[in-house]
Amino acid sequence: MGVVDLLLHGLAFVLPALGVALCTTLAGRMGRGGGMRWWSEWLLTSLAGSLALLGALWAMGRDGSIAGYAALVACCGTLSWLLSLRRR
Repeated sequence: MGVVDLLLHGLAFVLPALGVALCTTLAGRMGRGGGMRWWSEWLLTSLAGSLALLGALWAMGRDGSIAGYAALVACCGTLSWLLSLRRR
């Protein structure tokens, strides 16, 4: 496996976390503003979601399990909610 393949595999692993984090960040900002900049909130939520996927990979032994994606959504949603409480 070359360097390019390794980078593509890593990107494919974190891409669901980036997408879910973007959706929760933008949905959490509807009708409300202020607080953190949207991209910093997105990066923080993406990092938390990636860690949730990594934890699910470690616990389940394989990537792409439904429990891993459920942990991703729960982690991103909870962090977005906590950050919205901070904005008030």
